[in-house]
Amino acid sequence: MDLILVLKKIEQELMSKKINQVEPNISKVDISNVNDYLESGSWVTEHKITQKLEKSISSYVDRDYAVAVPNGTIAIYLSLLASGIKEGSRVAVPNITMIATINAIIWAGAEPVIVDVDDSLCMSLRSLKSVDSIDAVVFVPLNGRTNGGEAIHKYCKSNNITLIEDSAHALGSSYENRKCGSLGEASVFSFTPHKIITMGQGGMVLLDNSDVYQKLIDLKTFNREKDKSDTHKGFGLNFKITDLQSSLGLSQFDNLENFISKKKEIFNTYLKYLPSGRLKEFKSFETPWFIDFYCDSEQQKIEIFDYLSSYNIETRFSYPALSSQAFLKDVETSDLSLSEEIADRVLWLPSSTSLVPEDIKYVSEQINTFFKK
Repeated sequence: MDLILVLKKIEQELMSKKINQVEPNISKVDISNVNDYLESGSWVTEHKITQKLEKSISSYVDRDYAVAVPNGTIAIYLSLLASGIKEGSRVAVPNITMIATINAIIWAGAEPVIVDVDDSLCMSLRSLKSVDSIDAVVFVPLNGRTNGGEAIHKYCKSNNITLIEDSAHALGSSYENRKCGSLGEASVFSFTPHKIITMGQGGMVLLDNSDVYQKLIDLKTFNREKDKSDTHKGFGLNFKITDLQSSLGLSQFDNLENFISKKKEIFNTYLKYLPSGRLKEFKSFETPWFIDFYCDSEQQKIEIFDYLSSYNIETRFSYPALSSQAFLKDVETSDLSLSEEIADRVLWLPSSTSLVPEDIKYVSEQINTFFKK
């Protein structure tokens, strides 16, 4: 067959294929492992499989304890409460993050203080230092980038500030000297369908302090007296998950290193085809979760989004700045000039681990065609 006809056929097949911005990568092995669990007759609630998943992830990030919970929002909420954050505590949060981060702070009864990011899209230490009387910081390694995390950890330690690491995006990514999930009083992972590993829904808190761990367990499990199922020491809720979920999570975790390699390969392939300066780069020890594409303006971002949609390519707008949310208009802020300028210009490109090089080339070609119009 003529080469031109072959290329046209490939292009037609790609155009008829929906390229999602992100989707879970569930293998036949994952399905088999979940089926094996269901057929085993084991408890469907939280039990030995969940404990195995907790142990696997705590060992991976070098933490002493791990506690599985229903989602990442609850993980942040419980981390704050167990670490002593209470009504009136002032908690710094970056202006570019998922709404769950600040909502968990509000849910805990604390007062959020929104601070700026640096050009890596992570919290700016300079901006953090500009606000007074901070009791806690929630640091977010956004999309797997970790810039400034270790410096903020050192600053918090020197100033007796509680640090919570919201690494919902960052399982498998690293700081220069340690893995994500290892900073602060507690750290958090999320396992929703678009994270690097999934269990449908789910979250996890990682920590080292035995007292904080016990407080978190009490808050998660109705604060029961030991060995007395209906006698309680105080306030507590039910934030358990199920071994059914954990059987998928554990199976996915076994494939984590492959997913990390695939994420890095996807980003490097985009770098090969897209214009210099449009992509925010990652360091070698960071794992790309979402791929940030910088547009010239919010209007151009919308135009590229619509253009790619017409070619069956799904993209997603980056999180809007927290300061742009109407219900947060009265929240205290530092100067937010950088984050407010950046947030409106970032488009997230397809980044599923199921993508093949031809998909990424096709997406890149359509973007390049847009700029030639």
